[in-house]
Amino acid sequence: MNFTESIKNIKKIDVHNHLNLGMQYATYKKWAGFEIPDFPRKLNGLDEMHEIIGKYTRPRCKTSQDVVDLVTMSIKDALSDNVEILEGSIDISFIGVFDEDFDKFFNSINDLVEEYRDKIDFRPELGIGKTFDHEKTSRWAPVCIQSGVFKSIDLYGPEVTEGIEDFAGLYKLCAKKGLKKKAHVGEFSDAASVKAFAEFFDLDEIQHGIGAAGDDKVLRFLADKNIRCNVTPCSNVMLGAVKSLKEHPIRKMMDAGVRVSLGTDDLLFFNRTVSMQMKDLLDEDVLTEAHIRKILEER
Repeated sequence: MNFTESIKNIKKIDVHNHLNLGMQYATYKKWAGFEIPDFPRKLNGLDEMHEIIGKYTRPRCKTSQDVVDLVTMSIKDALSDNVEILEGSIDISFIGVFDEDFDKFFNSINDLVEEYRDKIDFRPELGIGKTFDHEKTSRWAPVCIQSGVFKSIDLYGPEVTEGIEDFAGLYKLCAKKGLKKKAHVGEFSDAASVKAFAEFFDLDEIQHGIGAAGDDKVLRFLADKNIRCNVTPCSNVMLGAVKSLKEHPIRKMMDAGVRVSLGTDDLLFFNRTVSMQMKDLLDEDVLTEAHIRKILEER
């Protein structure tokens, strides 16, 4: 068995995974009881993706057990790809599904951590959408950050600096409580925005970050600050952020000294596991075996 064939059998991490959409489509549709037409497929950016979420996946998640089921499916599908460390995002909006019963919400997450402890290091991540109800975020997020349940935080939504000051206090609280600080930026935005987010929030890691490849100085900044970019090439291609896998800037980033991991982002939508993406990058001669081995060393 050559290296490419053995990749799936090698232990790896997935630290860019939204657990409400983190499972294979075959897994999801069996649970959901319906099919999404012409799916998975290339999409016209985030707008079309959110149309599908709004029409199909979000309405299907109605109960606290649904939330537990979604996270469980995502954990199991990560295990099937030999993921040993899973930093999976649990969206703050799920607290509403739990009727703001924080104890029940936290216990449900902790129960999953314990249930799979011998199989995978599941590290729950608090996911916050920039466009989510700010009043609820201001009430719910500090409780979550101080709970000890979450090991990291991730902010996602429009990749613009406008409004990020609203979340400054939460990131300072995360720093105080020892949570890893992440944010989505640089999939559809430029290098300047990547640097701005990294500096403003004092980020430990960036979800995507590929826009940094447009400026060698920003790549050097990321390398010097040891800020890892958790890249999902399949997302970047299927949402049109890059024209093709062949043109993906991941090699430029790595050759500039930027630490990189590969994540699944939303496996339900993009249909490529971490192992599959590694093979894809090798098959397209985007990365060499040495690059992939370096990614596999990330922890």
